[in-house]
Amino acid sequence: MNEKEEPMNMNVTPPVEPVTEFEVPLPPDRKRPKWLVPLIAGSTAVVVLAAVGTGGYLYWNHNQLTAASEECATSYDKAVKAQKKLTEYLKSDALQTAIKVKDSEVKDAKTVGTLASTVKAAEKTKTTVPECPSGNRADIEAMTKEIDGLATAYAKTVNLVRGKADAVNASKTDKTIADATRILNDSKGRVKDDKVRAALENAIKSKDGKAISDAVKAVNDSIKAKSDADAKARAEKAKQAADNAAQTQTDNSGSYTGGTTGGYTGYTGGGYTQPQGGYAYTPQQSTGGGYTPTPQPQPTPQPSQGGGNGGSNGGDGGWYEDSFCGVLGSDPVPC
Repeated sequence: MNEKEEPMNMNVTPPVEPVTEFEVPLPPDRKRPKWLVPLIAGSTAVVVLAAVGTGGYLYWNHNQLTAASEECATSYDKAVKAQKKLTEYLKSDALQTAIKVKDSEVKDAKTVGTLASTVKAAEKTKTTVPECPSGNRADIEAMTKEIDGLATAYAKTVNLVRGKADAVNASKTDKTIADATRILNDSKGRVKDDKVRAALENAIKSKDGKAISDAVKAVNDSIKAKSDADAKARAEKAKQAADNAAQTQTDNSGSYTGGTTGGYTGYTGGGYTQPQGGYAYTPQQSTGGGYTPTPQPQPTPQPSQGGGNGGSNGGDGGWYEDSFCGVLGSDPVPC
């Protein structure tokens, strides 16, 4: 019952199929068994998958290493910028100005000490940022974490120092406002121009330290200007009073006052008297300065003749003295 085999055609060249290491060469005159085909296909798939898996892992690992290196480089740049920002702020004019503020210039002196200690600690912060490694993804990732920590510390330090400097400036402004308010209250009625007080009041409301300082200076200058003007007015008034007093004294010194020095003084006492044996002239005595009359010549007494009691006619033959009446300032004449 066997089928009759057809005779082989020796003139036909059979096709050449690729041979793998898993294939078993068969005689050209025989067909592959049906069970052998799935086995060959499965083995080929395993080999392909193994090759793809190995290459895929290497490719994935390379991508991960590249990504880690790029992330580390980004963190490095960020840390360098943060460190530079801290260094620049520590040297900035704003911070140096705040550091120079004295305890007496602020309302709360503690802010000055706190700023000084904070700056001192910030200056000791590590300033060198480490480089990113290469070749080992775990090492790269570890260094990236360290660099990120430095960047965060730099930024935190900058904010901390700036906050302490702001506290000093705020305390200084508070004291400036308090002092300016006292000056505003005390200067009422003492300024030459009241507009400066209005400007100071507005500056206080703005809380602008520079504006307040300028307004306080203007008020002080106005107070001094008024004080100088008042002093000058008082000096001029005193001088005018002194001049008036001197003029009054000058006017009074030229008037006549009897019996006082400087005026005309009349004569007291003196005149002609009738002493025994004749007449004698007694000059007037001046009681003060002024006019003194020229003394008049005294009359020569007449010699007595004879004795007797000085009768008028005859008697004991004596001289009768005639009576004379004296006139002030003239020669004696008979009465």
